[in-house]
Amino acid sequence: MKLIVHHWDVDGLCSAAIAVATFDKSETEWENCTPPIGRFELDSRILELIGKADEVYFLDLNMVDAVKAVDKPAIFIDHHNQEKIDKPSVIHVNPVLDGMQVPSASWVVSDYFSLWNHLSAIGAVGDLGAKLFSTEFGSSAEKLLLRHGLTREDALKAVNLIDSSYILMDRKAVEESVEFLAFAEPAELLEREEWIKNVEKIESEIEKAFSNLASNNGIAWIEFSSQFNIISKVARKAVWEEGFEAVIAVNRDFDGMAQVYVRLRNPSPKILRLISELKDRGINAGGKEEVMGAICPKSKVDEVIEILEEVLEWRARFS
Repeated sequence: MKLIVHHWDVDGLCSAAIAVATFDKSETEWENCTPPIGRFELDSRILELIGKADEVYFLDLNMVDAVKAVDKPAIFIDHHNQEKIDKPSVIHVNPVLDGMQVPSASWVVSDYFSLWNHLSAIGAVGDLGAKLFSTEFGSSAEKLLLRHGLTREDALKAVNLIDSSYILMDRKAVEESVEFLAFAEPAELLEREEWIKNVEKIESEIEKAFSNLASNNGIAWIEFSSQFNIISKVARKAVWEEGFEAVIAVNRDFDGMAQVYVRLRNPSPKILRLISELKDRGINAGGKEEVMGAICPKSKVDEVIEILEEVLEWRARFS
């Protein structure tokens, strides 16, 4: 059995669905799972599944230490900045480590399996939003969408719908989405009633968060409390739709923890330094050159913000 361990967002789900479609063609037995939403860790359920698997695929999960610790043949496909794994039992596929640019894990997974479809593009839209279409990958992505009867606008809508399960913290629904994505007709992605209802709830919660927005010199500060995992959606809306150059979003009460999220319009090496500094302080943080996400005890959120201000040379909090 091949086990697919994937990120819970649209890029991770599309990546997993592309793998599933490939395995189905060869009548290969498979199973998929995602870590506890918001936590980059392998819990006891995933470890039990790994124990039963013949081969494990890690897709769109920047969890280098976890992959290295797995005592099974593993294929690690990603697009984040990370340490190269040099272990005979691990095939590490990440073009970024070779100095190449890629828009998403779904793009890398499609290349690995030689299976390109609408999910390849939707995963990339999930990572880059409408900005994807102004990059070197935009033309190819749009051709993939059009070939399957979808437009740019359809892809953006699909991202919101697909992401809705993880935002509502429904891990079971996230995992069930993979099989649906793998075999549904492209137009069905826009019509799934469960996702449509989810999005209505999420949009209301995001509006509540934006009621607390403050800004200075093109930087937005948004602080709120929500049990929905909306923080990345809040940050993307601030940069991609509202036009801010950068955003710092803070959810001070999320599932008993706190979240801090930074998104920039343009990549900066400072973000990588920030991630490294937070990890050195024992904070669970990750991301890439334009985005950083951290989760920490509520008592440490102000410490995280102070580190952020020091490394990025910003005064994050303002009114």
